[in-house]
Amino acid sequence: MTIAHPYAAPAFSGIHHIKLPVTDLERSAQWYGAVLGASRLTQLDHRRPDGTLFAVILDVPGLGTRLELRLDPATATALAGYEFLTLAVDDRAALDRWITHLDSLGITHSPPVVALVGWVLVIPDPDGQRLRFYTTAPHGLDADRIEYASPWLSTGPESRPDDEDATNSGGEPLCLAARCTALPGRGDLLKSRLVTLARATRREPGCLAFRVHRSRQEQDAFVVYEEWTGQEALDAHHTTPHVNAFRSGAADLMAVAPSPEPLVPCTRI
Repeated sequence: MTIAHPYAAPAFSGIHHIKLPVTDLERSAQWYGAVLGASRLTQLDHRRPDGTLFAVILDVPGLGTRLELRLDPATATALAGYEFLTLAVDDRAALDRWITHLDSLGITHSPPVVALVGWVLVIPDPDGQRLRFYTTAPHGLDADRIEYASPWLSTGPESRPDDEDATNSGGEPLCLAARCTALPGRGDLLKSRLVTLARATRREPGCLAFRVHRSRQEQDAFVVYEEWTGQEALDAHHTTPHVNAFRSGAADLMAVAPSPEPLVPCTRI
């Protein structure tokens, strides 16, 4: 049914600001400062009469408006995974420059994903809300190359069984964790090799996550968490030059070699 509008809508003059709920104001302000080069406009801090800070305003270069971070943990938690903002970049080369920037900061991100028109890069913020970069230049690939099944590319809700014993056979991401231990005094060297491996691995099309963690109790112990689109992507990863380089360059640094353990989510939320 078409609804008639007898009067024209009044004019407005653009977007005043964008508001984003967060669970920790300082953490998110620092994150957006590092990732987007945002600066905090402290003179616009929002405080209640008792002085309690409840929002900060950021000036984000290139955004065209201001970004408000509003302290609202319940809403921020509920919106985890939501793609709240998509920023434009020129082409795949520009996207690769963002990947280099994010890797230098140790920021988790997707690989370049083939979306409906262009390439898209997805970056979860500290609360899991997704910031995206989308190329204005089309990727020019055939429709069968669009990665509809990628967990990084939202195509709307779909029904899925809540089976706690489900395996990866149904198209779920393949998750693994591996622990490795450096020889005494070799921990920093092994960390460097693992970080180099992670930066190269996160550029692989089938990689959804590759994070390196160091134990607080054992400085020579590391845990690597991985997510892959499937077994085929993981198998391809094991044949890459950066994996071969890690194997040869880190073999004499480890007391215990990595032993990947497949993981199954306990819940599907």
